[in-house]
Amino acid sequence: MDNLNQNILYITYDGLLDPLGASQILPYIKAISSYQNSMHVLSFEKNNKLLCDGESMLLDIAPYGIKWKPLSFTEGFWIFSKAWDLSRMYFFALFLAYKYNIQVVHARSNIPAQVGFFLKKIFNCKLIFDFRGLWVDEKIDKGSWDLKYWTHRMQYKYFKRVEKKILEEADQVVVLTQRVVNEVYNLGASPYSKITVIPCCADYDHFVLSTSDSKSKAMDLVGIPPESFVIGFLGSVGKTYMLDYFFRLFKLSIDTVPNLHALMITQDCIELNRIMKKNIHKSLNNRIHIKSASRNEVPLLLPAIDIMVNFVIPSYARMSMSPTKMAECFATGIPVISSFNIGDVDEIINDLK
Repeated sequence: MDNLNQNILYITYDGLLDPLGASQILPYIKAISSYQNSMHVLSFEKNNKLLCDGESMLLDIAPYGIKWKPLSFTEGFWIFSKAWDLSRMYFFALFLAYKYNIQVVHARSNIPAQVGFFLKKIFNCKLIFDFRGLWVDEKIDKGSWDLKYWTHRMQYKYFKRVEKKILEEADQVVVLTQRVVNEVYNLGASPYSKITVIPCCADYDHFVLSTSDSKSKAMDLVGIPPESFVIGFLGSVGKTYMLDYFFRLFKLSIDTVPNLHALMITQDCIELNRIMKKNIHKSLNNRIHIKSASRNEVPLLLPAIDIMVNFVIPSYARMSMSPTKMAECFATGIPVISSFNIGDVDEIINDLK
């Protein structure tokens, strides 16, 4: 693993064209590509984004010599769509590994890691398991699996066995937090020397320190009155993000902060509106501003926020979580209210005191 100038295959089920891919995948593979002989990326993209932005992505990565094989993400058809995507992931990864004499496979999360493990056995290549989080246990947190059902218990036990095997066999394991290192070691990633912590990061050239001018422009863009105090939410809407507590904080604060507004930046606008209707009286709707934004648009909106809220349900799986939004807010100069026991957040906050 010490040799540079190798042929790399990066496998991800997350799209390069998604906001997550733009912030947490592209900067890394661009940096890695300059040290390697060749870099090939196999990713799954949403059809509409591939049609609209596929060509611009090719132009963006061309100067880095990155070869990209995008596959369309299959939607609908329940478990069959996942099985179809997985079969295509195996096929194209096998084809690329054979054709380009791949020496290192970098697999982002558990499903691509299964494919990477298969390639390691076939071609004797090195495997970097980019573990990200406790993916199997996160499925329970998010409500995808309920262990009271035997079918879900079977899936859980199967994927935990697979996870353990891949952790044991991987040449290197990347995790997001210091807090999860011991747990990953106990799960099979031995010795400690093969575990590397790389937290989610923010691009300080993309997210810049807020100024009074950028704040004024952001508030105009959203339609928030100039003298308002704004609490914010950024990111995906899901069971783990405690949005009921966000709205509770908003309602409790409005009596003491009469000019209070909320700016919620997400691509899950329909689901967020549904949750808001359950928690907020319609008389307050004009104080809550919901915006969908691309990665390039987020830095234009963030300066409108005075305090970002990061409420996450603490659980076993959350020890591996590294909230990207916190790094982006710190880059912009926005303080963050956060729940405890989330990855390394406690240590970060204590260090900043």
